[in-house]
Amino acid sequence: MSLSESTPVLIVGAGPAGLVTAIGLAGQGVRSIVIERHASTSIFPKATGVSTRSMEIFRGWGIDEEVRSGGWRVTPRQATVRTLGDPDPIESALGFPDEEACRRVSPACAAVSPQDHLEPLLVDHFRSLGMGEVRFSTELLAFEQDGEGVSALVRDGSTGEESTIRCDYLVGADGHRSAVRAGLGIPMEGPEDLGQFMSILFRADLRPVLGETVFGLYMLTGDGSHAGPPTIVVPSGADDRFVLAIPLPPGMDGVTATADFTLDRAEAMIRAAAGVPELEVEILAMSAFAFSAQVAARTRDARVFLVGDAAHRMTPRGGRGMNTAIADAFDLAWKLAWVRRGSADAALLDSYEAERGPLGRRNVMLSIAPGGGGSEDGLAEDLGWIARSAVIVDEAAPSTAPDGVFRPEARPGARAPHVWLSIGGERISTLDLFGRELVLLTAGSGARWRTAAARVTAGYGADLLISVHSVDRRMRDAAGSFAEAYGLEAGGAVLVRPDGVVAWRSRTAPTDHGRALAAAVAISLGRGTDADRAQLALAAGAEDRAVAA
Repeated sequence: MSLSESTPVLIVGAGPAGLVTAIGLAGQGVRSIVIERHASTSIFPKATGVSTRSMEIFRGWGIDEEVRSGGWRVTPRQATVRTLGDPDPIESALGFPDEEACRRVSPACAAVSPQDHLEPLLVDHFRSLGMGEVRFSTELLAFEQDGEGVSALVRDGSTGEESTIRCDYLVGADGHRSAVRAGLGIPMEGPEDLGQFMSILFRADLRPVLGETVFGLYMLTGDGSHAGPPTIVVPSGADDRFVLAIPLPPGMDGVTATADFTLDRAEAMIRAAAGVPELEVEILAMSAFAFSAQVAARTRDARVFLVGDAAHRMTPRGGRGMNTAIADAFDLAWKLAWVRRGSADAALLDSYEAERGPLGRRNVMLSIAPGGGGSEDGLAEDLGWIARSAVIVDEAAPSTAPDGVFRPEARPGARAPHVWLSIGGERISTLDLFGRELVLLTAGSGARWRTAAARVTAGYGADLLISVHSVDRRMRDAAGSFAEAYGLEAGGAVLVRPDGVVAWRSRTAPTDHGRALAAAVAISLGRGTDADRAQLALAAGAEDRAVAA
């Protein structure tokens, strides 16, 4: 066994959850090591739907167009057809918005991009930041934690050499068979097998068959003689790859099914689905998989955290699995970084389970609902969640009515709304202001808020930076929509976290800017006291009276 090495954070798993965690940490100045037991990133397309929120995150890193370039430009709807060449498809919702719906609420737009295109982009981006490394063919064997950190025993698969990595925090992003979760003894709750499917990855030139409109998913009914669940075809890459998924008979396991599916049989099924008997087909891979709907009993054990499929396993319906994993990782990364560097107290880490746990469980349940559940365009589930935890100063007023329509709002716990602003001749989104520090957005002149922020920052020293942006004469709101979108009167402000979540809102100018901001910052960093909460409750009562007047 070699001598041990150390890193602030060790991440197990180089899928989207692990890589987004590493990039998020790097953006906050914290190094990490990512280990992956496989020899490379995924060689299969796996998940292909990248949600609006995921694309907002990638846009913030400047890689959104690279992500988009790997997939089809599809109509994000389901087509029920007899064969792929059916001229009369029956359209239905797929849980993703079209470009027009996206542009109304976001500077980014959902995309179709296969996971085997996305993962190498994330690896390259992480490496370009110079804040750690990715080690493939490296397996976690065991770990143990104490009050100061975690010691992980790993093995290099290419040499067989074992070594110990000492870290402050360990992140299990190692999928539904998570070795990290198993090491913690955390059980999964929910059904593991909701049906077996055979997946056939193939390449074929189907453009003449599909025509100009390519749908995100095709549900094939054939000639109507087949009474069982329909076959599904999904476009899975700009290089003419597709996945054909076939439901297996009850009682047939994956091993038996794989043996039964010869290349000739797979090619015949693809040609039948296309309605082209002479179609040239290249079979790339075949594998069996089960639909599951499970959540981990908990996602944290002291210094060890679970993200992505290690924390929740959901069916492909609605395309939420990978996107939930990305959102998990984005949330966890900044919190780990701020606690690691001393900008926040360890209590901030408690909010990871409090905020992400309910969303993960909700998305698992939606994935087993008919059609994937949720709203038609998916925006209400993707962007309209309201996080609740001890580090968010909640408001007593009710949220937007849950009627399935996404209406952006800036109540604490919500994703801060997108509004186009301009500085000089440059147009920016409010989302472009978030990422590394706490941001205070003010309506109108922010002079008193700037003074308050300077005093609060001075009290924390070099460990905290609050950036104040005033929407007034310099940062202009040409459409006049900022104050309404954020629910602010003149002199009001919102405090936004690095992940773009609103931590606190003062809808009107408070009596004492300094005391109000100091209390809000303390709470958002896990340092809040009962006195801080009482201070903001009193201010909120004054706000309500002012707004009513």
